[in-house]
Amino acid sequence: MTETLPDEPNSTGSANSAEIIDQLQNLPRDERDDLIATMEMYSGPIPHPDILKGYQNLYPDAAKRIIENGLQESEHRRNLETKRQRRRGHLAYICLWGGLAITMLFLLLSFYLILHGHQIIGSVFAGTSFLALLGTVFDLIPKLTGNDDLHSDND
Repeated sequence: MTETLPDEPNSTGSANSAEIIDQLQNLPRDERDDLIATMEMYSGPIPHPDILKGYQNLYPDAAKRIIENGLQESEHRRNLETKRQRRRGHLAYICLWGGLAITMLFLLLSFYLILHGHQIIGSVFAGTSFLALLGTVFDLIPKLTGNDDLHSDND
């Protein structure tokens, strides 16, 4: 059907859904039934039961195999998510211990400089290394504990 609804709000022919619903409700029942199509949304690794029945009619063992495949897919996804979280945990420990080791190195270097008469530069090294450790920890906490992979670090 190529008819457009009356009183279109713009030239592209799109109207907001409230206007479309109002216009459909004003039509006679026979015309409304002809225009309204029912759309059923279904999501997931296992198809809708009606679709499964169709596959079962084509191949006697199809529904069972499709369900088993969907269950295996779900288990596989959970396994991948567990591995990803474990990897993020290992990365967090590596970053934390690496940052701590570098900070300790700078603190030892600053101690050495202070003992050999370079108090100002030794103090600067000590303060900078302490601030770098704090900055690293506070920067890594939200990145490593966050569970949102949809957004990049730039968002």
